[in-house]
Amino acid sequence: MGDITYSATDTPSATSANRNKWFNWHAWLGFKLSILMFIICLTGTLATVSNEIDWLVNPMLRVQSMEEPINWQAMYDNFQQQYPEDTMVFLESPLYSNFASIGLVRTSEGTLRRVFFNPYSGEINGDLPWAASVQRMLRDLHRFLLFPVSFGAYLVSFFGVVLFASLVSALFVYKKWWRGFFKLRLNRGRRILFGDLHRVMGLWSLWFLLIISLTGTWYLVERVARATGNGFGSPVPMVEVDPESSTIDNEFVSVDVAVAAAKAVIPRLKVHYLNLPVRRTSRIQPYVISGQSDAFMVRPNANRVYINPLNGEVLEYVDVRDATISRRLMDSVDPLHFGNFAGIGFKLLYLIFGLITLAMTLTGIWMWLKRNKKRQEKNLAYKNMGWWKQTSIAIAVIGLSWGSYTIFSAMSLF
Repeated sequence: MGDITYSATDTPSATSANRNKWFNWHAWLGFKLSILMFIICLTGTLATVSNEIDWLVNPMLRVQSMEEPINWQAMYDNFQQQYPEDTMVFLESPLYSNFASIGLVRTSEGTLRRVFFNPYSGEINGDLPWAASVQRMLRDLHRFLLFPVSFGAYLVSFFGVVLFASLVSALFVYKKWWRGFFKLRLNRGRRILFGDLHRVMGLWSLWFLLIISLTGTWYLVERVARATGNGFGSPVPMVEVDPESSTIDNEFVSVDVAVAAAKAVIPRLKVHYLNLPVRRTSRIQPYVISGQSDAFMVRPNANRVYINPLNGEVLEYVDVRDATISRRLMDSVDPLHFGNFAGIGFKLLYLIFGLITLAMTLTGIWMWLKRNKKRQEKNLAYKNMGWWKQTSIAIAVIGLSWGSYTIFSAMSLF
């Protein structure tokens, strides 16, 4: 951090050199890394409601809400009739009752497209390139800044550590911080007002920032574990077959049979994903049917049933209700990070606190710049972003440029 330090004595709690060190760490993290932090927070905030944005802009996603069960078999049958040369990778249930179901399709040319189905009748509403989605764009921008290599994913998840460090340093800076939830001085000038706003927003967002920082850090742990061959997932059981046999896809049991078998072992299973079987020479990847049961706040694929496509028998299954505490916690990370475990109301709550986090970033930048200006006027040394500014902008530009190229390339296939 160099030999330039800023004092926190304009805050009511800054009474020691140790607290000033924490203040400088907090200010350094918030200012030097502010560009990337703002981009990551902005995209994460929008990603919270990205599916809903997609529904507004894409008419193929809209269907008439009905009180009928999802017709998985009809969707798959219609796909086979209209796309006989292509392969269905998976089908997913609609997010809400007036949303279409989406299927990931690999075309005979090797490209990926998303097909939109009426989940009640199985009728196909249309299809688009896989990348042609607001939800996909925001998700990928938030996850790895649209970088073509894994660097972006590591960088973004590392910001979970940065956010946690910023949160902890703030609590050390402000003495008796629990007394400041309603301390907002409106008549003491912009500097005091912005400082109070920054603190008040941070205090009310403590629960949110703690969740986002810890789950973001966990994504970094997961990624490192996978990269080193120590991932936390279990391998998919495969069905061994004679490579010389003539077994083909139309000999597989039907989708309805597979779904019924899955619900037989997890009776209250609400199917969310239906992964179709794939023949791979001497092995067949089974049906993988996953979804929610009555377990609260777990990712959509926490419950999984593997079905032998040759005879409809259950190979293995995972019922999250029987999982260990550590496994249950791992399956809770996604819902906690994205706020998608309690309907649209909780998503909107996450959206609001995401916007508050953005406002905290902006007020923090403003206070740092204001402090720098004051030091300039007194001919004192001050710290700017330095090479972090150019690096952050370069990372953002490279990611956006590559992502735009990828998306437009995919759109040209439309």
